[in-house]
Amino acid sequence: MAQGSLKLKAKPKKKATNKPSVMRKGARLIAPKKSRLIHQQKLKKNLEVQIRNKIEHDVTMKASANMPKKLALLKAPAQTDKKEKSAPAGTSKA
Repeated sequence: MAQGSLKLKAKPKKKATNKPSVMRKGARLIAPKKSRLIHQQKLKKNLEVQIRNKIEHDVTMKASANMPKKLALLKAPAQTDKKEKSAPAGTSKA
């Protein structure tokens, strides 16, 4: 009589079914696998932001220098999670 238990053949694994993922809002971006490309993209984005800010600053300085009154810049209000709902059009309380 042989000692020990019988060796069983391995069963093939079932392949996972590919479920269609839900499409989500927003831009699709495939991240590069090379860190050098990531660094280049970060640098490019930062330079674009700095250039845009510099142009805006120069334009406001030139505009305020030529105006008789002081130039006041308005900033957009901070966005909040709760949006204020106004009364529907056509209804008024008198």
